[in-house]
Amino acid sequence: MPDNRLPLLPLLLDGVPPGLEQMLAQEGVPFRHRAEDPLAGRFVLFDSRRGPVAPPAGGQRVIDIASLRNGEHADPFDAMLDERSARHQWQISGLTVCEEIARVDRRVVRQRVLGRLRELVEQGGGVWLRLCAFPFPYRSALSFRIDYDEFDLADFNATHEAISGMEHATTHFVNAAAYLPHSNVLGRFKGLEVGSHGFRHHTYRTRQENLENIRRGIESLEAFGLEPVGFAAPHGRYNRGLAEAMEALGITHSSEFGLAYDDLPFFPNRSKVLQVPVHPVSLGIFLEVVQGDGARRNSATQQVVRAAVDYFRQTARAKYHAGEPVFFYGHPTRRLGRYPQLLRAVFDTAGVFGAIWPTTLGRFAEWWRVRSRVRLSVSGGDGRFVVAAHHLPKDYRLAVEYWRGRHVARIPLEGRPLQFSPSALAYENRQPRCGVHPVRIDPPEGIRGRFRRMIDWERVTPIEEISKADWRNWTKRILRQWKK
Repeated sequence: MPDNRLPLLPLLLDGVPPGLEQMLAQEGVPFRHRAEDPLAGRFVLFDSRRGPVAPPAGGQRVIDIASLRNGEHADPFDAMLDERSARHQWQISGLTVCEEIARVDRRVVRQRVLGRLRELVEQGGGVWLRLCAFPFPYRSALSFRIDYDEFDLADFNATHEAISGMEHATTHFVNAAAYLPHSNVLGRFKGLEVGSHGFRHHTYRTRQENLENIRRGIESLEAFGLEPVGFAAPHGRYNRGLAEAMEALGITHSSEFGLAYDDLPFFPNRSKVLQVPVHPVSLGIFLEVVQGDGARRNSATQQVVRAAVDYFRQTARAKYHAGEPVFFYGHPTRRLGRYPQLLRAVFDTAGVFGAIWPTTLGRFAEWWRVRSRVRLSVSGGDGRFVVAAHHLPKDYRLAVEYWRGRHVARIPLEGRPLQFSPSALAYENRQPRCGVHPVRIDPPEGIRGRFRRMIDWERVTPIEEISKADWRNWTKRILRQWKK
């Protein structure tokens, strides 16, 4: 079969690592499994480290993705499946702010590896075309995730006043135990997108404990007429026990920066719960650096808040121009409620962007699932291409991005085969986002620290509610009683 009879896309995957599959799905580059449709595309991707590839059909070209590991500190495909977190720090305006976040910056790994793959495809006469990450005509999306860990009426009111008019770009994750004693304010969440932040503000190690905590949190909010959508784990932590609990409860999506941050949504390994990452820097970690007392502390706090506002403005601009989601998070009590100018600054900054989609995390997760069902194929050559699309949704307009070096052109899909000539397109220079990158720090952990981690030490769960299922919890109960 001659070359021009085989589609340039989708890419055919033949025994490649799951990490590469995850990258391509996030990127929106069409692919199929060779075993399911052996003649769906011209380019066959295989991994020589996993074994030989079956002989290609006539006109097919084989790409060994093992070369994409060259120059990497660690296997990038394994890195995409890493679910561990570590302490990181940022240097921002002379301040050192810290947070525990995912060990791997998946966005950076994905962009670097797929950039190399694109070069190999283009060198072989192929094209690089992908589904846009946002509905047409948007080039980015805006959402502010607010985590209600604690309750303070003044801060609660100030936060809701600050988001007035932009409620459609916010998602509210409520910790039930903190808000049930103040159930008179729960009515303020009516009409907003509400998610669960658990009942107790702790992410447990085991499936059963997380299952009980999440279920209790959801049922508590439902008892007051709220309909929680999605979940955000306390402290942004993620583990297998949490993943299995969310699966069992049918949670559609979650958001944990201990697993991923500053990235496009994806399905974690062996999970059907969509992960919707946010930017992991919050106003809270800026305020943690303030020292002193009295007037000195007040002056330092104002300087830190100004630095935070500037940082969020700059980050919002950088993300928008890079074509990335502008997804932030924060807490109302003693943070956003005390300094609501940060919320207003984010919304004012995004308000001047010409093509940004104000949305909730739940709505964006719904869009992403719709996007993941679309199937594309690209055929043609000699300066003219045809894009066929299947399973296009009715509620969203989709577009594709055609890449030529760092330049990209967006073309809407209208339900019929799209024909285009690259020379006739309007391009923009899509620069990768530059900014302050987190640096991993590994502070020494003594015996006490390792022991606390081993028994999942916390003071949130009442002693009488701590499970007696294993020795870890027995130990925790005894220590909590002794300290009490």
